[in-house]
Formats: sequence, structure tokens, C-alpha cells
Amino acid sequence: MPAAPRTTLIEVVKYVAKSVGHPTTTDVASSTDEAISRLGFYVNLCGSELGFMFNWQHLMKTANLTIVADTPGQIEKGFALPADFKAMIDDTHWDSTSQMPALGPINPQDWQCLVVRQAMITTRFLWRIRDGKLWIKSPPTTPSNLTFEYLSKYWAVDGEDGTPIDAMMKNSDYHLYPWQLLVLFTRAKWFENEGYDSTGAYLDFQKAFAYETGTNQGATSLSLVPGVGYPYITVARNLPDTGYGSA
Repeated sequence: MPAAPRTTLIEVVKYVAKSVGHPTTTDVASSTDEAISRLGFYVNLCGSELGFMFNWQHLMKTANLTIVADTPGQIEKGFALPADFKAMIDDTHWDSTSQMPALGPINPQDWQCLVVRQAMITTRFLWRIRDGKLWIKSPPTTPSNLTFEYLSKYWAVDGEDGTPIDAMMKNSDYHLYPWQLLVLFTRAKWFENEGYDSTGAYLDFQKAFAYETGTNQGATSLSLVPGVGYPYITVARNLPDTGYGSA
């Protein structure tokens, strides 16, 4: 199979159908073939599951919210999260206006203590997620900017207008994962749900998943041998045996 960076719904279903010995199709979205319809369902199920199996770099987004109180002295205020919000990326929250890190998520017990006692926190943003909103304790009366990174739930794209989506419903819709990963996962899901031995299929998927997740974002290289750079502070080269701090 040729590498296809934008593998569409129809292409994924064709690849999987061919690999399991089922006749291929030219239409998934309106197919009356129950087997093809189930394959389309498995594709979307796998696409959704892949989204929470790993923090994919192509699903990482940055949000910027203007934080301002409705009235002076407001105890707390909820702000709408991005429409595609799925999950927070920890420790990315900053007040870019003051260039200070925001503190959170504050647990419900501490939050209620602050609310009931009407503690006015003005030096930092204190935040938590509740009822689908991002709540800020003691929002400022002067607008400030809160920035953070999050994971998007939109793992696919509408093939007609390019709109990000969370399910592939039309034949031309395509996903953002490595092309072979969704094919292998859907194939394994097909074996499992159709009552066949899925051991080998899942092994194929797991090998691909391990490779793709290991190369998706890059990692810091750690060396177990001394570096070749100049040793600015070493006992052997530039620290005396005695007389530390003497004239």
C-alpha cells in the first residue's frame, strides 16, 4: 500500500476490507452493505480511541482567553473552553499579561474554602474545570490573558470544506493520524468484534503504535558518557585542592 498522509474514510475501509477478504466498495457513507457499515463504524471508533491513547502532537492546540471580571470583587467566573477542547495539557497555564504561571487545577475542597471565605486572590490566576467551563478565582477588573495548551477532540477533517471534525462521516473525510495506524487498528477491531482471533492483528497494531508514539514528538537525548564540551567546573581541571575563597 502506498503511503497516504491523508487517508480518507473510503480508503481506510477499502484497505481493511481487502486485508480480511471482504469485497471492497466505492461508497461507505450510504452503503446498504451491513458489513461495510460496520467497518465504517469501527473506523470512527478506533479514531476516537486513538485520541485518548496518546497525546498526539497534531492534536495539541494553544488557547488564549481574556480574563476579566463582570463586576469588581467577583468571587469566581466561568469562561467557555475552546469548541474542540478534549483535555488540558498539564503545567502549560500562564498569565501572559503578568508573565506569571497560573495555579491549578485547584481541587474542589480548596476551591470551596476560597469561595465561602471570599478570599480575594489577586497575584495569580487560580483555575479549575467545572461544568464544561474554565473557572477563575477572583478574576481581575482589568483584562488579562490566560494562555494554555490543550488536546483537541478533532482528529479528522471534512474532505469538502476542510473543517476539523471528530468523526469521518463522508467518503472524502480524512484523518490526521499516521495513515497505517488507523488501518491496523480498525483491522484488529474488525477481527475482535466479528468473532475471530484478533491476537495477530493487535500485535501488528501495537508494533506500529509503539513506533509512531515513540517518534511523534521527539525526546531529549540522554548520554551515559562524559561530554566533549569544556568542563567549566571540575575538580580535576579548575578547582584548587585547598584555599577555597582565599585571596
